[in-house]
Amino acid sequence: MAPNLSEEEIDDLIYFARAGEDAELAWTLKELAAREGVTEEEVLEAARGDGQATCLHMAAANGNSTQASSKPSNSITTTETESLQQQQSQPAPLSDQLPSSSEEKTPFIDAKNAFGNTALHWACLGGHLDVVRLLLSRGASPAVANDKDQIPLDLAAFNGHMHVVDHFLAQSRDLEGANARGGDEGLAAGTKDVKIDEQDEGEEEG
Repeated sequence: MAPNLSEEEIDDLIYFARAGEDAELAWTLKELAAREGVTEEEVLEAARGDGQATCLHMAAANGNSTQASSKPSNSITTTETESLQQQQSQPAPLSDQLPSSSEEKTPFIDAKNAFGNTALHWACLGGHLDVVRLLLSRGASPAVANDKDQIPLDLAAFNGHMHVVDHFLAQSRDLEGANARGGDEGLAAGTKDVKIDEQDEGEEEG
């Protein structure tokens, strides 16, 4: 059964994740999970803010001292862009919300908001490479598409975050090389559906 959270409790969780209030977030999660008889992961999944964004979305959007891109783009709606621009620039406790490895992946890591974007989409939109690396290492899927059929790589490319694009391309090349040595074809499991090539870097939405 899903936890029964009040609007105030959800607002608190979203704020703590957005502002990087590690201790408060951890304490509140533990308290609510114990009260509701559920896991902390289930509390995180149930806590949805405006636009169905989770705590993980908020933390990913505000994963380092660089704020999300302020320029409008085809990759995201104006409403969501404005929402991201309002995020504070303090580090957020991403690692405290994630499994310790991709083998322990939890469903909420790929949770979508009202626009179909995951936390990885928002991290790519903001150009937060450290957060992108963390999410990928904990099992976030780079192949999940939003409502505009855009994968996280697309948001990085559309907003000019080429350091993030380069990371995806390097990962793809490394996986291709490993598979070739092992006699396999295509990308490794979990990323084989991601079409990453040089033309994606300059691709615009039609």
